[in-house]
Amino acid sequence: MKKLTLPLLISGALLAQSAFAADAQRAVSYLTSWGGVNAESVDTLKDVTANTLLLSFGGWDASGAIASSDKIVDMPAYDPWYIQASANTAWTQLKLAQPGKKMMVAFGGETYESMWAYLDNAQTRETLAQNLVKLLKTDFPVYKKNLKPEEMVGDCLHTNWNGQCDMGVNQLAGTVQLDGIDFDFEKVARLTEKENDNVLALAKRVRELLKASGTQKLISLTTYHVGADPESCQSNTVTENCSFVESARSSHHGEALPLLTKGKDVFDFFNVMAYDAGQNFKYDVAMANYARAVGDKSKIVLGQTINDQWGPNGRFVESRTNNVNRAGWQAEQGYGGFFIWTLGSNNQQLSLSQQVDYFNEMKQRADEMGGGDRPDVDDIAPTAPSDLKLMDNGQTITLAWQPSSDNVGVKGYKVQRNGVDVGSATDTRWTDTQIELGGVLYRYTVKAFDAAGNISGASNVLEVKTGEVSDTAPAAPTGLSLDSAGETNLTIKWSSVTGAVKYHVSRDGVKVNSVTGTQFADSGLTANTSYSYTVVAENSKGQTSLASAALNVKTQEGSVTPEPEGAWEVGVDYKPGNEVSYKGKTYRCLQAHKSMAHWAPADVAALWEAIP
Repeated sequence: MKKLTLPLLISGALLAQSAFAADAQRAVSYLTSWGGVNAESVDTLKDVTANTLLLSFGGWDASGAIASSDKIVDMPAYDPWYIQASANTAWTQLKLAQPGKKMMVAFGGETYESMWAYLDNAQTRETLAQNLVKLLKTDFPVYKKNLKPEEMVGDCLHTNWNGQCDMGVNQLAGTVQLDGIDFDFEKVARLTEKENDNVLALAKRVRELLKASGTQKLISLTTYHVGADPESCQSNTVTENCSFVESARSSHHGEALPLLTKGKDVFDFFNVMAYDAGQNFKYDVAMANYARAVGDKSKIVLGQTINDQWGPNGRFVESRTNNVNRAGWQAEQGYGGFFIWTLGSNNQQLSLSQQVDYFNEMKQRADEMGGGDRPDVDDIAPTAPSDLKLMDNGQTITLAWQPSSDNVGVKGYKVQRNGVDVGSATDTRWTDTQIELGGVLYRYTVKAFDAAGNISGASNVLEVKTGEVSDTAPAAPTGLSLDSAGETNLTIKWSSVTGAVKYHVSRDGVKVNSVTGTQFADSGLTANTSYSYTVVAENSKGQTSLASAALNVKTQEGSVTPEPEGAWEVGVDYKPGNEVSYKGKTYRCLQAHKSMAHWAPADVAALWEAIP
């Protein structure tokens, strides 16, 4: 596919929770970052019956850093009056308005073909896979002007001269995620088997990371028209199963076969660029070849263009009748859908409204020829939850709401606090246990989602101010008791006090330590001595309780000094504390041992000490 050259701007962000049901009919269009797509385009784009848009284009560099054309999937910088990434504004507003419409980013294209060489480096692939998954889980802000106060999410971003929130400028209407990535895998030169393996390795790694994070996303592959032909079709003497049969054959015949056969369970669907091949191109043969390689024709999507295209005899424009009929043909044959190049940029002077009408006619024909035997994509989001209200506000906050409805069924609800996901529920009640007391203001909304990943609009905003931290001092500790006692140490314990963050321990009226737990070990005491302990509790505001009732305890008696046990002798089991006489002096045993002739008290200071 021939694409306009655009600057790549490094950074990026991408994707949301959503997936197609198996055997679903896909109606896909590229959406360009150029061609005048902006916030004013949203009302027109709401009318398109496409269930998937491929945002064009993304890329990466040798370090694995992600880039996008005209900042279409960059995180936009806030400005009250003008968001510079106009196409970003368009798709995010459209996604917020129609959550069931899948938004994917097309990475690659002929213009950015150099990026495929970077995948030969394993570290670049890993870094890129991590960046893609991070992008897939990014919450993109949706900025809109002239919101109603109840439609605004989070704090006011801009006030007017008198300090009131200015609803006439951009305010936050919500956040959205994207739904997947497409690898637009094409080059002027023939794709190599190694390049096929590198793309497959990247796609598999992205799948692994998504699965590990519990995130469901779409991954698709777009390749040249002849990519699944037999390689022998490169010779003009071969015609069997060849989709391009001009005398000057393409070097791309069969170039994607390794990736198609090995990746049939990795990619959700496969887009066949069945154009830029001339008026004699056998699109039906190309589709059959792709279906044979993948083994599932419901995953194969027929590509068409409403712009002019390349042909061996010069550029030409496919007729509208042919494009419409082919959209119907693929549905009748049981293929997976169709896509067009493109909405947005058009070199046939078609306005965006005319492009939408063209696409919708193709979609209508596909629906008619599909006969209703194959299920369509579930792209209908649940209704928004209603009547969000507060049920309890204390140490935790409990919310409840009225249930949503859905054409298939509601799977669950996502709860947001101040515009950030904080939890989910399968019923219509949820408790926030991670709150900060002290009059903190929280704004809650709830969204419903179905099994296909369609997400509803937000419920009403519920503002909740957390309870104040108690001004009451904590109660005095109770339950003081002796846990253990020795000759020179002891340990006391007590019952915990509600609201206390630490405790101050006093011995005989003098503070000796502060602890956060409910026990205290004291040491350096005197044997057979009585001590009196009290404990004071303190809360987070520094308020202290009255002292506990005193606990009177006593250390154990000291060891009795043994009497001299006579003269030292060989072969006696001596114990610590035993005293003996040796050569006119008295010695005390320090270590248990059985005496030997060469261990006399005067000779081994480690075993005996002299008593003055």
